[in-house]
Amino acid sequence: MEDILKQIVSQLNKMESKMDSMGNRMDSIENKIESIENKVGSMENRMDSIENKIESMENKVGSMENRMEAFENNQKSLIAEQSEMRKEVGFYYASMMKKMDETKTELSSEIKQVTAIQKQHQSVLEYLNDQQ
Repeated sequence: MEDILKQIVSQLNKMESKMDSMGNRMDSIENKIESIENKVGSMENRMDSIENKIESMENKVGSMENRMEAFENNQKSLIAEQSEMRKEVGFYYASMMKKMDETKTELSSEIKQVTAIQKQHQSVLEYLNDQQ
């Protein structure tokens, strides 16, 4: 009976030793799980930070797109205004050239008249010189 009790005690000691070993392993596993949870928490914080940065970048890109659209609209407006100004300058240039041609024709006509009058005066002066 003593032998049986010794065997039972021995087996109980082995079981207790295994239980202690399992307890240590469980503590180790719990520590590892806690470490993993901390790392996951850290990663979640990093992901939140990255998401915030991405959202900020998206807002900036949206703002830049709006600015570019406004710039393009202003550029289109300037191009249309420039086209209108070119038409006006072309019209005024053509009008000025036409007026200059008219003035040139009038001046030529007046020069011919002055030349004719000058010839008549010359003839009169010659006639008067001849009469003296």
